[in-house]
Order: sequence, then C-alpha cells, then structure tokens
Amino acid sequence: MAVCSHAGDVFERFFTLGDVMATADAQRIEQELLRAQRHGRLIKERRLDLGLKRPAFVTEVARQGQDMTPDYLNKIESGARPLANADPKLREAIRAVLGYSPEKWQELTGLYTPATPDAASLSAAAKGYRIPKEEEPIPAALLEAADMFGDTPAFAGLREYRWQYWMAHAPHKERPVTPDDWLNFYVKVKDTVDPKEPHH
Repeated sequence: MAVCSHAGDVFERFFTLGDVMATADAQRIEQELLRAQRHGRLIKERRLDLGLKRPAFVTEVARQGQDMTPDYLNKIESGARPLANADPKLREAIRAVLGYSPEKWQELTGLYTPATPDAASLSAAAKGYRIPKEEEPIPAALLEAADMFGDTPAFAGLREYRWQYWMAHAPHKERPVTPDDWLNFYVKVKDTVDPKEPHH
C-alpha cells in the first residue's frame, strides 16, 4: 500500500511539473505575441504619422539597402512576424526610415542597435563608393517554414533570426528546398546546436 502511495506521489509531482512547464511555455508565447503586436503598432502609427503608405515605406527601406515587401511589412505591423526576429540590418533600416534616433528606438523597442547605426543612411552608393556584395538573404522557404511551424513550442527556434542565419549558412549535403525540408533539418540539429546571435 505504501508503494502505491509513493508511486501516486511521484505521478502527481510529475504531472504538476508538466503543468507548470506548459503554463510557462504558454506565458512566454503570449508575451512574445504581445511584444510583436506592440512593435507592430509602433511602426504602423509612426509610418502613418509620416504619411507613408506601405509601398512608399518599402521603397524608403530599399533606399537604406534592405529588401522588404509590403506583405512582410503588413505581417510585422500585425504582429504575425515579430520585429525581434527580423534581420538586425532590416530593423536598422526600418528605424532610419521612421526617423528615430538609436537611443529612442532602443528605448521604445528594447531591441539591439548596431554600434554604427547611421552607416546605412549615408548612402555610400550615392557618394560613388563601391558597395560590397551583400550576404545571401535568408531563403524564402526557410522563412515560410518559420511561419508555418514556428508557433509550435518545439519548433519555436525557427522564428529566431540566429537560427535562420545559422541554418542558411550551415554546410549541407543537399540544401533544403521546401519548408518541410527546412523543418526536418531544424529537427535534426536543434538538440545539438545552440547558434550565437550573428554579428555583421
């Protein structure tokens, strides 16, 4: 009878721990979602204050040397694609177009600002300098995998830029092509790799 009681205690403690972990995961996901929505509102309200429609905003971002589609901007503004997971260079271009100082941007968003934040806005090309070749962007299929599977806690890393950057630049015997390929690659390596935040 004592053995049964002990087993019951262990069983109860196990499920209590599981409940705590599940609650913590749910709270973390909710906090990330609220943060993404807050960032999205900030960008949208400032963009509208500046009188910029989405296509015009995207054009200004391109002048900062970064590619962005109106659809991607829409997803950031709605919170569907967290600003925190975007390439730091794209975040910096958005900051420059919105006209925030690096200090104000960091205060409003809590996001990292590069040490030389105004370099992109100097328009080196316009001054006649040769622009070094940009690094390969994150593959569209990998970004799609992040959209499709990143909401699942086990695959949440797919939404992190450090993971996207590492996966895009890791050596592959056969480079993943489809979102499912990228998911499978992530599942294979996620327990053995802990990518650092890339520094450009």
